[in-house]
Amino acid sequence: GGPTSGGPPTALTSASELAHRSISELLRIRKDAHSLLSLRQMKQLWDVCLAFTLELETHGGVRAWGLRSTLLSQAKGFIERSHEGHMTSLVATLDGEKWQHCGVSKQRQMGIDGLCSGKAVLGKGVDGDPADTGGGDPSGEGPNEADVEGVKFKVVWSCLLLVEMLMNNLAAAAHFQSLANDVVSKVSELLRLFNSRTTQLVLGAGAIHSAAKLKSINAKHLALASQCLGLVSSLLPHIRAALMAQLPRKQHMLLSDLDKIKQDINEHGEKILAKFVSIVASIVESSLAPTIMQTNFDSDDAATAPPFLEGILKNVTKLHQVLVALLPPEQLDDVFGRIYNYLDTKVPELFQSAHDYSTAQLKAMKIKQGAPKFFLPKSEPGRERMKAEVASLALNLNGLLRRGRGNDSAPYVDKLTTMERLTRKLCGEAD
Repeated sequence: GGPTSGGPPTALTSASELAHRSISELLRIRKDAHSLLSLRQMKQLWDVCLAFTLELETHGGVRAWGLRSTLLSQAKGFIERSHEGHMTSLVATLDGEKWQHCGVSKQRQMGIDGLCSGKAVLGKGVDGDPADTGGGDPSGEGPNEADVEGVKFKVVWSCLLLVEMLMNNLAAAAHFQSLANDVVSKVSELLRLFNSRTTQLVLGAGAIHSAAKLKSINAKHLALASQCLGLVSSLLPHIRAALMAQLPRKQHMLLSDLDKIKQDINEHGEKILAKFVSIVASIVESSLAPTIMQTNFDSDDAATAPPFLEGILKNVTKLHQVLVALLPPEQLDDVFGRIYNYLDTKVPELFQSAHDYSTAQLKAMKIKQGAPKFFLPKSEPGRERMKAEVASLALNLNGLLRRGRGNDSAPYVDKLTTMERLTRKLCGEAD
């Protein structure tokens, strides 16, 4: 039996206290070494020491507070060290990211499936060091896309690394439940780092000057960044639920930071979608608008397509060819809906501006013989040519989103009617 309360210490009690002090001291001596363990090794150390502590308390009749405190301190040190490593690794990986599509290994997909099904626990083969798990596949082998409950995302290597780090954090929270509140802050820091650094590298064009040394930031890079943000955003509710399961109810308020992060990520994604419109706007207004001056709809030689309208079709088609391979249909519709709305307003506006400028120059007698100029058509054939060219552009652009998606999906058929109506007004006709 155990020692009598208030009586002299028994040999068993003394032995238990000695073991308690000895093991605590041994753990303290090895504190630095233990902080470098993998998650699986730290779990094993925790389990063995906790089992020993329970046996010690049961048979020795004394609560091993010192040993429990030391063990908790070691686990906290391990989480801190792991987080420092994660942050350093993620920064280096992002700075070297080429923003190329990366395949998803079966192991990583199984991890994502487990998280979505509420089983965010330490899986086989995961040792706490994402870079060495074999769970990612920068060579592109394995599944082509990450799948979150049937929604597929084309992602890059740094995004897969982030997900693996988050999974390790969730496993740590499940294992060291008394430290789950610490893990919440680590998860938040990783997500904020990924979102802010991706903003700097892609939208801010920092990847041109980072270790990646990209020559430029193009639509493909933007689309892949958008897909990565989509994956992280779709996983966040599951990450939140996994952490909530490990936290006492009074600490659930800590998770509100994840809600703010999701909002930040979605706002970042919105800025990327808006960037696609600004890419087209820059080309239209800077490169193509001056070519309006090469067009004379009233001329008998106006049989060829105006370079301005031809350039719009060429560039929008090129952008569509890039994005159709990377963005899901609903996002593609969103992007091109915005682009078409822009063109609806801007194309007639630029024609009118060119006409007004040439008219003003003519009145001021500043147009030299043979100098480029543009006037809205006055003759009936000229007006018909202008309307036909704008209608042709609208028809071709409206047909883009039908390509490869079947005739049943044509969300922007006749979308560009505003441009045609405005063109008729420019031609002097009633709407």
